Amino acid sequence: MRRFANKLAPAFILVCAAMVFCACTTNPQKAKAKYLAAGKNYMKKGDYGDAVVEFRNALRIDPRFVEAYYQLAQADLAQRDWSTAYAALEKAIELDANRIDARLDRGRLYLAARQFDGAEEEANFIIKQEPNNVGSYQLLGAALIGQQKPEPALVSFVKITELLPNDPNSYVNLALVEISLRRFNDAEQHLEKAVAVDPKSVQANIDLANFYHLQNKTTEAEQTLQTGIRNNPEAAPLYIDWANLLSNEGKTREADAVIDKLRAQAPKSAEAAMAIGDYYVKRREQDKALAEYQRGLSVSSSNLAIERRMEELYLGSNRSDQAAQLDAQLMKQAPKDVLVGVNHGRFLAAQNRLLDAITSLQKTVKAFPDSAQAHYYLALAYWQNESIGQANGELQEALRVSPGLPQALLSLAQLNLSQNRASDAQVYAQELVQKFPADVDYHLLLGVVCMHEGHARRAEEQLLAAKRLAPNNAVVHADLGQFYAAKRKAADAEREFQIALQLDASNAAVLSPYADYLVAGQRAPRAVVLAQQFVASNPTNIAGHVILGTAQLAARNETAAKAEFERAIQIDPKNVEAYLRTGKIYQEENQIEAAIEEYQKALNVRPEFAPLCTMVGNLYLEQGDLETARKYYQKALNIDPNFSVALANTAWVDAAESKDLDVGLSMAQKAKSQMPEVPSITDTLAWVMYQKGEYAGAIPLLEDCVEKSPDAAQFHYHLGMALVAVGQKDRGKAQLQTALDMNQLRNAERNQARQALLNN
Repeated sequence: MRRFANKLAPAFILVCAAMVFCACTTNPQKAKAKYLAAGKNYMKKGDYGDAVVEFRNALRIDPRFVEAYYQLAQADLAQRDWSTAYAALEKAIELDANRIDARLDRGRLYLAARQFDGAEEEANFIIKQEPNNVGSYQLLGAALIGQQKPEPALVSFVKITELLPNDPNSYVNLALVEISLRRFNDAEQHLEKAVAVDPKSVQANIDLANFYHLQNKTTEAEQTLQTGIRNNPEAAPLYIDWANLLSNEGKTREADAVIDKLRAQAPKSAEAAMAIGDYYVKRREQDKALAEYQRGLSVSSSNLAIERRMEELYLGSNRSDQAAQLDAQLMKQAPKDVLVGVNHGRFLAAQNRLLDAITSLQKTVKAFPDSAQAHYYLALAYWQNESIGQANGELQEALRVSPGLPQALLSLAQLNLSQNRASDAQVYAQELVQKFPADVDYHLLLGVVCMHEGHARRAEEQLLAAKRLAPNNAVVHADLGQFYAAKRKAADAEREFQIALQLDASNAAVLSPYADYLVAGQRAPRAVVLAQQFVASNPTNIAGHVILGTAQLAARNETAAKAEFERAIQIDPKNVEAYLRTGKIYQEENQIEAAIEEYQKALNVRPEFAPLCTMVGNLYLEQGDLETARKYYQKALNIDPNFSVALANTAWVDAAESKDLDVGLSMAQKAKSQMPEVPSITDTLAWVMYQKGEYAGAIPLLEDCVEKSPDAAQFHYHLGMALVAVGQKDRGKAQLQTALDMNQLRNAERNQARQALLNN
């Protein structure tokens, strides 16, 4: 019987399993509900990957299950998988157009991606359905601010205060918009209301104090912070803001007393020590910052946050040995910590190992795709390597991960400004000023951007706002000096530069623009004297020697200039700028071999710097050494396959040698697509086409070059040769004669031009 029962058991089990399976499949509502509930349980535990599996199981049973799509989106959002989350939200809304929570989340994704019109559309849809939905008004206000529409945004923020009368943040956000509209009385009332609603709110107290500071009401600002500290004596940010206020007013002793008060209030707090250390870093007092961080470690040994800050300090103050030691320690101590990985990449970049830095940071970004810091510092590494497009992309990604990240906004403004895209830079600078109206640096940035856009009144307004906030900040006065110099207000410029030097005579960033101003005004000897005084007081300051060398060069003291650049190199043999400036002197003296030698020294320091490789290649090209020039261009392209100048110059060598013309044409076309407005690149493309016999196609390109750069003999020569080749001999001969008359052509080009004139 036992044997018979054993034979039946497997069959019986299969039948039972089939019955269970049939029961599940015949009740899909229970099955999908079970999967949904399981997914939500995983969400509560933070197991988002498992939650995704359960929600997708539910969708396999019912592909029109709206709640499963929505919950799937929440799991994807938790994992920072934006595109997948967006797709799930899209499907949920497609199935249920009135699904408000899905629309709100989709609107927030639009906002994070800076697609402000999409966010506005979602917000308006929700408001029609639910007129008192707080999230929709928050979304609408942010979208309108992003579109530079503060007036209608104000309406949304007013509505939020009506819906959330006991939330201090609602009044703070309203006040920030009112400040941007210069409605200062209303802003003051709402900031005071925020503090009244929650006297312990750190942010509300800081924002009110900063507002008073912005209005030159220093006494009221101090009183607000003092009251805030009485209500919340452990709040380190209140002490730091008070110390910053006093320091900006030049009250250094009083600021130190506030810091001492915080230290005494929280002697065993590592967080307070970090805050004080950060304060000293901002004040460029690295030794005090380091001492404070070390005090924090004595309270909390192996505190990773403090150790990371110490490494950042070492990196920022060129203490390479200490940085290397701490970097190695942290990579062993916490190899999987995202910020340790980020700082390791920064350390490699500081060592000019840019490709290693980029590779390291790419790995960190892959491991931690939701780390804004990882994306940000990868962007800086790309930027340092002249990979501008990739730098911009990573900065945008940092903003998407962390909307409104100040350092990303700042870098995007600076990056766009460096690429002569002032209007784009203004968007980011304006956002910074609006969010942080009491921050001096952001007013300065917006002022500089407005100067580049030619908006003199707005530029001066921002610079003067910075001056009101920090009347004893030397950099503020230096920037004002540059502004007045650009407006040719010599007396005002001189006054501001002098004040800047009086406030901080040991700051090279203050001396440099003044020296440039003096040189531009044909007063190089005066710049030399000031730079000599600076160097005498700061003999180990590399920037000072570079400034003095530049001033000596402007005063036509080439020997003295070289000596200063050499001193800079002696202090720091890895100072690339000094090598470049020395090489430039030799280049201008037509000592090409000596110039190449200096540039090669710079390359030894930064072997992965594509522009420098290209520069050396150009010198060999001038010497007619096409083979060596090609090697350096190829080295540049090995570093950055998309480096436009190296692409164009390689194509030029191909044209000069009349070989690999198809490859050369492809390279020139790629370079032209990346830099369409650069005449020399357009000329290269046209000349490759000429060498391939495509004369008619080359002519309009060359005509554009001549129009943009009429003083370039080579462009006239190339246009003349192309015109002659298509039978337009009179026009061609005129261009060739113009090129010869300009006396700029190389011997071979001159001979070819003359031969073409004789034969036609």
